[in-house]
Amino acid sequence: DYKYEAYLEEKGRIQIHTHSALLEKNIAAWLNLKAEFVYDGISGATPTGGPPLPGSSEVPTVEIDDVRRAGYFEPTFRYGRHTTTPQFAYSLESDYESIGLSLNHSIDFNEKNTTLTFGAAHNFDTIMPTFWADDQHKDSDDFLIGLTQVLSPRTLFTANLTLGTARGYLSDPYKGFRFDGYPDPTRLFAEQRPGHKTKQIAYAALTQFIDPADASAEIGYRFYHDSFGVFSHTASLTWFQKVGKHVVLSPTFRYYDQTAASFYKVRSPGDPSDPESWPDLVFPKFYSADYRLAALRTLTYGLGATVKVHKALSFDAAYKRYEMHGHDRVTAASNFPVANIYTIGFRLWF
Repeated sequence: DYKYEAYLEEKGRIQIHTHSALLEKNIAAWLNLKAEFVYDGISGATPTGGPPLPGSSEVPTVEIDDVRRAGYFEPTFRYGRHTTTPQFAYSLESDYESIGLSLNHSIDFNEKNTTLTFGAAHNFDTIMPTFWADDQHKDSDDFLIGLTQVLSPRTLFTANLTLGTARGYLSDPYKGFRFDGYPDPTRLFAEQRPGHKTKQIAYAALTQFIDPADASAEIGYRFYHDSFGVFSHTASLTWFQKVGKHVVLSPTFRYYDQTAASFYKVRSPGDPSDPESWPDLVFPKFYSADYRLAALRTLTYGLGATVKVHKALSFDAAYKRYEMHGHDRVTAASNFPVANIYTIGFRLWF
């Protein structure tokens, strides 16, 4: 399987070009092997975290340019009612390295109409910007329990609960923060986020085949909360419409809404370089102006198509529009990106 995707933000913002290749092989009835390699090229402008300068509505940005190489190896073992899937994943950028280990185990019940899944994952991340003397580290753990239930020959229900924790360096080294007491309006100080975060995620989806239309619909909802104070809701709908014998069209829509992190703010009074300038202020312990932690909503909508040209070969293509908007009436609108996403690929069986 090969796919190419271009994520293109408007107004000279971030562009990401991704190539991915996947190989999967059934070795035996009890063993399946899967491996994927991903190559990302990223470039463009991203907000620094500072507010617009006086007389401007545009937030300051900085140009970035990097390459990411990533991949994973995943064997699947089947024995009786049980399926065990370990995975090893690795990702490397010029300033970030991630090593991931995970293990999922599924058990079938009720003549394979019910599947219960347990999962655990751990990531070892190293942050290593060139302007730091010492690398920083982050560790994260995630635990999942999931249920897949066949409700009828045409209806499938899925529900998952994920609990996670992360500790270490959780800030973004490239995002700054403006203190109004500092005389230089262009000077930004490093943001400070808590060194520990917990999260809870609940997800449910219903897939329904619709006979009269020769189609199926997948409806999903995701609830998210973390100890940074962020609550989010995601609703999605994808329609899979068969056209003739060889074409499937898949229009999709996704809505996402989140509250701001408890320590998010656009700017703050005081001057951290001169404590005498803020003797009567309560200096914040944690602070970030990263727009991704603001109260915001996103819309993603588009259309995909899969064409099977031969029993062993199919092609797919998709276009999606991604729009992000803030709704706190404080964060500058120029922070939030709008992007066009193009995907094309093919799958070959042999």
